[in-house]
Amino acid sequence: MIGIAMTDGATTLKSPIVNQAQGLTRPVLHTAMRATVGVVLVLVVAAALWYARTAIFLGFAGILFAIVLHGASSALSRITPLPPLAALSIVVALITAFFVVVIATSGPTIAQQVTQLATSIATGVTSLTHEIVNAADQRNLFQNVDITKLLSQFSPWGIASGATSVAVVLFGVASALLIVLFFGIYFAADPHTYVQLVARIAPEGRRSDATTMLYETGDLLRRWLIGQGIAMAVIGGVTYVGLLILGVPIAFVLALFAGLAGFLPYLGPIIGAVPMVLVAGGESFTLALWVTGLYAVVQFLESYLLTPLIQARAVSLPPAVVILNQLVFGALFGILGLALATPLAAAAIVPLRALFGSSNPETP
Repeated sequence: MIGIAMTDGATTLKSPIVNQAQGLTRPVLHTAMRATVGVVLVLVVAAALWYARTAIFLGFAGILFAIVLHGASSALSRITPLPPLAALSIVVALITAFFVVVIATSGPTIAQQVTQLATSIATGVTSLTHEIVNAADQRNLFQNVDITKLLSQFSPWGIASGATSVAVVLFGVASALLIVLFFGIYFAADPHTYVQLVARIAPEGRRSDATTMLYETGDLLRRWLIGQGIAMAVIGGVTYVGLLILGVPIAFVLALFAGLAGFLPYLGPIIGAVPMVLVAGGESFTLALWVTGLYAVVQFLESYLLTPLIQARAVSLPPAVVILNQLVFGALFGILGLALATPLAAAAIVPLRALFGSSNPETP
C-alpha cells in the first residue's frame, strides 16, 4: 500500500495520495493561470473600450449616417441607370445643397432665435417661479429672488465663462460632425467590404452566419431610422403649428429642437417640452399652461401612435427597457450615449436572438 523510493541510500516512504495530489497540481495551476490571463485580458479590453468610448460612439453614428446614405443611393440606383458611386455622390451633393440653402436663407433667423433662447428660458423660469409662489400665497418668501441673476452666476450662463464654454463645445461638435460625415461617406461607398472585414473576426465556419447577422442588423437599423425620421418630422411639424397658433415666441427653433429630441423615444418629447414651457412662461402663466396641453398632445401622438407603429415595423423594444437603456447610457456616457442608446439597443437585438437560438429578427 505504501511505495518505497531509494535516494542516496536512504529509504523514503511515498503515499499514493501524495502522488495523486502532485499529479493534480499541475493541471490545476495551468487552469488557474489561464483563468487569470483571461480575466486580465477582459479587464484590458474593457479599459480600452472605456477610454475609446467617444470614438466608438462616433463610429456608430457614422454607421447610422452611412445606412441613410446607402439606402438613398440604392433607391436612386434602382430608378436610374446610375452606378452606385455616382448615385451616392448625387445624394451627398443634394444633402449638402439642402443645408447650404437652409443656412443661407434661414441661418440668420435661426441664429438670432437661438441667441434669444437662453434669455427667454431664464426669464420664463423667473416668471413661472413668481407665478407658482403667488399661487401658493407665499410671495413674501421668494419675492426678492431673481432666478435670472442667480443662474447668470453659473457656467455656461455667465458671459465670460459661457463664451469660452460655448466655443469649446462648438469646436467639439464641429469635429465630431466631420468625423461622422467622412466615416459615413466612406462606409456607404463600399459597405460590403467592411462587412466582410468584420465577419473575418468570426471563426471560419461561422463567417457566413456572421455576415448574414450583420446584414440583418443593418436592415433593422435602416427600418428603425426611417421610422424615427417620420416620427421626428411629425413631432416637429405638429409642435411648430401648435406654437404658431398659440403665439409662442421663437416657435421655429423650439419646434426644431422638439423634432430633434424626438430621436429619443419616450424621453424625447419630455426633453423637447421643457424649453417650450419655459419660453411660454416668460410671456404668461396661462400661455405656459396651453403649451403644456400642446405637449400632452404631442406626447400622446408619439407614445401611443408613432412609437408603437415604429416598433411594430422595425424592432420590439418594451418602453421600460428603452427608457432604462437611455438613462443608463446617458449617466455613463453623457449626451452622446443618451442619443445613441436606442439604436444601440436595436442593433443588439439580432446578435442576441442569434445567441439564444432565434434566427428570425421579426419574432418578438
